[in-house]
Amino acid sequence: MRIKIGEISKKSGVPPSTIRYYVRQGLLPEPEKVNKSMAYYDESCIEKVRTIRYLQEMKYYPLSVIQNILRRMDEGLSLEEAEAIEDAVFGHKDDIVDKLIEREEFIRVTGLVDEDIDEAMDIGILVPYIQENGRTLFDMEDVRFGRDILKPIKDLGQDITELGFYVELGKKIVDNEILLRKKAVKGRSQKDNIFITSEISKKAEFFRSYIMKRLFQRRVQDTIQKSFNP
Repeated sequence: MRIKIGEISKKSGVPPSTIRYYVRQGLLPEPEKVNKSMAYYDESCIEKVRTIRYLQEMKYYPLSVIQNILRRMDEGLSLEEAEAIEDAVFGHKDDIVDKLIEREEFIRVTGLVDEDIDEAMDIGILVPYIQENGRTLFDMEDVRFGRDILKPIKDLGQDITELGFYVELGKKIVDNEILLRKKAVKGRSQKDNIFITSEISKKAEFFRSYIMKRLFQRRVQDTIQKSFNP
């Protein structure tokens, strides 16, 4: 059934301007235009708009994640199942994202200055939880990184541009992890896809930490051993 944007607005409680914005962002399908001033939308857009608002206001998901969730729902998954996949990747927790903060507050709680934040974001070592369409919000993981890692590094007078290798090498690791996931879920059901994606995400996080820690420990041990045995 085709309906006008005014009807969607009335039933969803979302203004027409916001609905048009969702269309521009690819969250809703383009309407069927009759003329310059009239267009018709599919009735399913009502529930999609409600879902978008819920995911924005209650879950604080960025639009890119919401788009993924809607796509998975179009493929037959329930909202809960689609969320489960994204949660596995983003490590989403309500008690964390309830504390999303603006840049000004981020500066206050971390002790960083604007120049530090811009430099770290340009390099790619600081990646705000939400950064899209001119909107930037930081979660508590961003705060811990800024306060406990980035600020002490800056206080020691170190050049954070030298840390860019973490991003470059990290991208290669993630590329290979994505390939492993594609192989693991190939030909599997949607239910299996959810479970496998969740398990791979959790294990990959531990695997990275474990391998890097052990490599660093072995390198330090070798260095110390060589100093004792010149």
